[in-house]
Amino acid sequence: MKKTITLLALMLFAIVGFAQSFVMINTGNRQETENLFNDNNLKIHYYNDNFVLATAKTVDNSMTVLDSKAFSGNDVYTLVYCPQTEQKSYLGEGEALIQTANFVIVKGMAMPYKNDGAVAIFNKEAKMAVAHRDFPIITEENPLIREMMNQVSMDSLEATVQHLQDYQNRMWNSQNAFDASDWIAGRMAALGLEVEQQPFYASTWTGSGQAAPNVIGIQRGTLYPDVYVVCGSHFDSFSYEAMYGGGTCPGADDNATGVASVLESARIMSQYEFEYSIIYCAYGCEEMGLYGSEAYASRCQQEGMEILGYFNNDMNGYLYGDQIHIDCIYPNSVAPIGDYYMNVGSVYFPELPIRHVNFNEGDSDHTSFNNHGYMGIYPFEDYQHYSPNIHTTNDLIGPSVNSFEMSQQYCRMNIGCLAELANPAGEPQIHCNPVSNFVLTDWFDKETSNLVLEWEDPAEGSSGDIEYFDIYRDNEVIATVQYGDYYTIGVVGEYKYTDTITVDVHAFYYINAIYDDGCEAASETLEGVGHTDDVPEIDALDGDVVRYEVYDLMGRKVDRHELDELKAGIYIVKYYKKSGSVFTKKIVKR
Repeated sequence: MKKTITLLALMLFAIVGFAQSFVMINTGNRQETENLFNDNNLKIHYYNDNFVLATAKTVDNSMTVLDSKAFSGNDVYTLVYCPQTEQKSYLGEGEALIQTANFVIVKGMAMPYKNDGAVAIFNKEAKMAVAHRDFPIITEENPLIREMMNQVSMDSLEATVQHLQDYQNRMWNSQNAFDASDWIAGRMAALGLEVEQQPFYASTWTGSGQAAPNVIGIQRGTLYPDVYVVCGSHFDSFSYEAMYGGGTCPGADDNATGVASVLESARIMSQYEFEYSIIYCAYGCEEMGLYGSEAYASRCQQEGMEILGYFNNDMNGYLYGDQIHIDCIYPNSVAPIGDYYMNVGSVYFPELPIRHVNFNEGDSDHTSFNNHGYMGIYPFEDYQHYSPNIHTTNDLIGPSVNSFEMSQQYCRMNIGCLAELANPAGEPQIHCNPVSNFVLTDWFDKETSNLVLEWEDPAEGSSGDIEYFDIYRDNEVIATVQYGDYYTIGVVGEYKYTDTITVDVHAFYYINAIYDDGCEAASETLEGVGHTDDVPEIDALDGDVVRYEVYDLMGRKVDRHELDELKAGIYIVKYYKKSGSVFTKKIVKR
């Protein structure tokens, strides 16, 4: 009997001895954080400028014990950004492991407080972010990179945002989110990228299961194909109305704008060659706690991928005030990449205000990369005055995305930072230009709408000779037009193709120029909408339209104040938007 009791006591001691505590340790600087990463007593799961979260074999006075049995009965803790004044109402009858002035930490899954305010902490070992190679010091513009920046199209950005907004709901596990993932993958594949849809499982406060997969597109470098520069965005959306009341979560600013920047960067940069590989990412399930980017960044760490830098794209379409500016969010521990971003901005856009800020109200996918050993930053629209409409049914083009000019600027910066790091390959290189002056015009009918696509030859300077143009509708080739098959009496362009779609249907078009050396160059993406032959009032067309001009088929400007005052005939209407973009429609007045 005594032997049995002694054995049980030893077993109990062994169990207690092996139990580890989930702890928080405050830090003051990078050196203190590095020392904790080198402490064999600790397994760090998360870090920022102010503290680390870890499991500890033994506990000392420097640690705050959050859970004496780490990850016992749960596979995740959730850090929820929530101001102290709101924590009581947020927690309700629930309990927090710790409450601070800006956040709470709870055991298990938890919903965000209000905005992008939750980070899931998993039982994975984090890694201190380090620079794999020195960031270049930029002293003058690279003309080739400036050429890339100049190709960023506000119309193309808007078309992507409109498409994603039109899903109405991209909740992390909804069919619409899966459809959005497929659509993004199709866009990347059409650009010639190596495309993967990475599946992952998420256990969230809204439920558990397979999330809409991440989309990973790779453009291989010519000299260092296994060394990468990465940009990313999340494509899921969220609102409490969609969660509980059957409402929508259109997610235009959060985060269709970020996806648009990534896809537009890929469209332009895939036309060029670089020494290092570039990865374009779109993640699922960010809103629940960065699940998608965590799944990908964790895999990158496990596979030992060498990533020179990560550039996040999340919310860049809401302009507060009248001056475009960038608030760059990142921990001080990754200051080298922050300094690099500022350096690129100072050379290419010296008039653009860029500032480093500390943001205590939310987080984004750069954190997943930072916590897996990679330097990442988050250029943001305004940390004090970001869109008030995110996570609501009103996150729409107009109230929430009010400046595609600003989105264009963020996309140009994204391209500049990627390109300077990836290093455009030296001459000679395969390079080709997209078509120029691509426009869509409408011929209205009762039940169908004939969308007329017109474009002109690409600018000179391509490495090969152009052979033909593939016309894409919703990522599928619908027609081919041979080079030189000019439509000489076209009103707008040298080439013309007419497509017929049903009334009220939205379709997305672009032209892919195909060259004899294998180079392909995609145009910007434009949205076409099937309309009836009724001529709408100008106010009903688009709240962003500030003026319009009407021309007859001879190109003469028609002096009319309202569209419905026009005599019967065919007219060209040019609409001018607040953003500075112009779009053209051909109408039939009966």
